[in-house]
Amino acid sequence: MPSSIVFNMININNQNTNATIGIGENVQSSWDSHSKNNYGTGEFIGNSISVNIVNFLYDNDFIDAPINDQDFKPTVATQV
Repeated sequence: MPSSIVFNMININNQNTNATIGIGENVQSSWDSHSKNNYGTGEFIGNSISVNIVNFLYDNDFIDAPINDQDFKPTVATQV
């Protein structure tokens, strides 16, 4: 039995790496996400208090996140 979902409005405050909003009939295949993050004290989410923090982050590599992504991802994308 087909069902109907109705959105009056979609509000997006923030999108991060490897994120999408797909509305309607869509096919999203073969996604890859490659990134590098260096957090000295971690990641602050929500209400946070930090006092008297000293961080040293040594990142001595010459190239950040070298990527050799040669994978092949075939897909069948048929829409009616």
